[in-house]
Amino acid sequence: MAYTENDRRVLHDTWMSYKAKMRITQIEMAKKLGLTQLEFSDILRGGTIIQHQFVNDFCGILNIDPVLILPSLREAVQKGTFTHSIVKNTFIFDGEIKKVTYVGNQLVVEYEHTPVAS
Repeated sequence: MAYTENDRRVLHDTWMSYKAKMRITQIEMAKKLGLTQLEFSDILRGGTIIQHQFVNDFCGILNIDPVLILPSLREAVQKGTFTHSIVKNTFIFDGEIKKVTYVGNQLVVEYEHTPVAS
C-alpha cells in the first residue's frame, strides 16, 4: 500500500501533538524506532517514502491504531480494499528460549525460566 502526502501530514501532526504529551524528543523517538533523528525527520517531512513498518512501529509506540488516523487506510477499510496488514510483535522472556513452533495463528514459545537472584 502506498501512503499519501495527506497520510504524511497526519503522521507529522500526530507526532507534534503526542511529543508534548509524552515528553519525548525527536531523538528519543527516532531511537525507539531504530532510526537516526535525520531519518525520522525525513519521513515526517517528506524526504523519504513512508514504509508500512514505520507506520506500524510509530503507531505502536504512540499506542494508536493507524486505521483510525490515516486517511488512506480508513478509506481502504471503508471500500473493502484493505486486504491485509503485517504486524510485528517483540517479546522479552525471563530465560533462554529453547523451542519456537507455530500452527496457523498460534505461536508456542518454550523457554527455560531463569530465576532472579535476590
